[in-house]
Amino acid sequence: MVRSVPKSPGCSRPRVRGNSPLNTAKDALPAPVDPKAKKAAKSDTDVELEGLMSEIETDLREEELKKIWNNYGSIIITFVVLMVVAVAGFQFYKYSAEQQRADAARRYNAAMTAQQDGKTDEALAQFTLLGQNGGKGYGALARLNQASLQIQKKDFDGAVATYTAIAADGTVDPVFRDLATLLRVLHSLDREDAKKLEASVVTLVGHGKAFNLSALELQALLAAKQGDTARAAKALAMIVEDNTAPPSMKQRASDLTKLYESGVTPPPPAAPAIPAPAPSAPPAASATPPSKVTP
Repeated sequence: MVRSVPKSPGCSRPRVRGNSPLNTAKDALPAPVDPKAKKAAKSDTDVELEGLMSEIETDLREEELKKIWNNYGSIIITFVVLMVVAVAGFQFYKYSAEQQRADAARRYNAAMTAQQDGKTDEALAQFTLLGQNGGKGYGALARLNQASLQIQKKDFDGAVATYTAIAADGTVDPVFRDLATLLRVLHSLDREDAKKLEASVVTLVGHGKAFNLSALELQALLAAKQGDTARAAKALAMIVEDNTAPPSMKQRASDLTKLYESGVTPPPPAAPAIPAPAPSAPPAASATPPSKVTP
């Protein structure tokens, strides 16, 4: 049975109850969404997701660190301990080396003072002891001074042996070794074969070598001693042409060159009693060479 719906005042159409086609179409339209609200909701979701992922990552990292520590913890501790011990050992070694150098310097100065005061035996004993345990620097200097004092005491064999030992010691600075070689040759001019001595001097010749000029001068003397004045003049000419040579050495080399070129062989100079820091040079030749000189 259909109930009639009374008309409302001012309404020309009857009200229809139920799902009318018009109401259904109207309700099917999506409700409008605020973009700001949508963005805010999405942002809240991202923050929650990031927080969750961060917690998961933190837990995984802690778990991984625990595994690493359980497997390698003892190795890590050992390595750290070794590093600490190594650093401490290096610092101790550095301090000890500085103390040893300071002690060697004090002992070297004491030996030099004794030598200057004329206490030759005391200075020789101190230099000898310091040469045995004074290290590379002061030890080598002490051995050179030891040889010098041995020459003062006329112990030429002992001095030559000391110079030879210094020259053959690979732990000594090359400059000190070259100086020892030069002084050994200088104090062996009348004691050893000239050809053998020249072979030792040749190793000291060359640009950039510390004792190049002195070695050339000794080479000339040894060549002249063997009767080879032409080779002696050639070695001296290298000194004359060297711009770094002192004027006095150039003049001496020039005078000796003229003497050698004339065919005269002067006798080699005797070794000085006290060696200088650099080897002494031969005496200058006279302006007028003697008519006959016995070598």
